[in-house]
Amino acid sequence: MERKRGAYPEYTLEDAIATIFLLRNPLGRKQIAEKLELGEGTVRTLLRKLSNLGIIGSKQRGHFLTEKGEKLKAKINESFLDPVGVSVDGWPAIAIVVRNPPEFKSIELRDEAIKFDAKGAMILTVKNGEVVFPEDLRPLKETYPEIVRKLKDYREGDAIVIAWAETPPKALKAAIHVAVIMKEKELPGELLEVVK
Repeated sequence: MERKRGAYPEYTLEDAIATIFLLRNPLGRKQIAEKLELGEGTVRTLLRKLSNLGIIGSKQRGHFLTEKGEKLKAKINESFLDPVGVSVDGWPAIAIVVRNPPEFKSIELRDEAIKFDAKGAMILTVKNGEVVFPEDLRPLKETYPEIVRKLKDYREGDAIVIAWAETPPKALKAAIHVAVIMKEKELPGELLEVVK
């Protein structure tokens, strides 16, 4: 009987997208593992898959996006922008601008974030140039002006996903999860290859 050593490494589509966002600057495997709260074996497998697909390369100073990886990131950014670190009532949080979202129900998307380890989430919309709660059009700047100041490049009709969690990696992956749900029909095929 042949025995496998250790647990089989597992990663999600959200981990792969987070890695692509993290590699704006070259990072080593250990740094990526810490930033995503994943085991080094899982990260090794994920990086190998990204490398085999030509999305990342590596040098002595760390892993980086290749030209193909930069193009893939640009395609992702057509659906949603890079995550922005914020804070919600002392919790580490991540905000992501989602371009031209389909119709959505905030409560269902919030529940999705919570299933993905978030403590909570807000799904907002941009109306008349302001980030507002879709239910009552109350401006976010009334409650969280510091978050609005950190948000950039949002346009009329965009959605803003803000997820908070016990740790920044959990908040990051929960926010990406909601963005993926909103834009799943528009995700580039090469991205889906990473999790096959």
